[in-house]
Amino acid sequence: PLGETRTCATRRRGRQSRMTPTSQRAGPRPRPTVRTGQRRYYLHNRADLLGQIGALTPNSRSERVVIVTNAIVASHHLASLRGGLERAGLRHELIVVPDGEAHKDWSTLYEIHTRLLELKAERSTMLLALGGGVVGDLAGFAAATYQRGMPLVQIPTTLLAQVDSSVGGKTAVNHPLGKNMIGAFYQPAAVVIDSATLSTLPDREYVSGLAEVVKYGAIRSPDLFAW
Repeated sequence: PLGETRTCATRRRGRQSRMTPTSQRAGPRPRPTVRTGQRRYYLHNRADLLGQIGALTPNSRSERVVIVTNAIVASHHLASLRGGLERAGLRHELIVVPDGEAHKDWSTLYEIHTRLLELKAERSTMLLALGGGVVGDLAGFAAATYQRGMPLVQIPTTLLAQVDSSVGGKTAVNHPLGKNMIGAFYQPAAVVIDSATLSTLPDREYVSGLAEVVKYGAIRSPDLFAW
């Protein structure tokens, strides 16, 4: 499960020391930027960003957001995110989806659309995807299709989602005949990567994300691969 807490405190502290102090020691760094054909968006990447979410979300015509997450992620990180939204004066509502790849389907997408309609969300309402790749795909595809497009901010909480699925605009649901066969390329307005969320990952999920980083190094960066 995405939010399983099998890791002991010692391993969690060690994991945090690998993920956060480098940026803290190095001081302010230029924000990584993703440029598409028509616009650009920023990748915010440091520890404890959930509580600062109000300063990191792009300006919108609406002061309202809807959070899409699952119950496991919510138990670890929703309070911090809500605190940041409240400090920024942003009204927020919540949509909770089932956890797991088996639920990345039309049925769950339809439920997100239904809840958005029940909440009377507008095209200017911002959707926040708080979770791993499944949540990011579902929320992203919902944002791409609800009222022909609403602002989206990806807040990935797994290492694999932070280094892969949250960036680039790939959104999709599965079909019985194939994985990720139905979807859209829909770029987020921003990606907020809070490395502190990795402290709640089980070892299997953490190693899975590291394997993706190693793969990128082998494909594109000899220095990263050597590191």
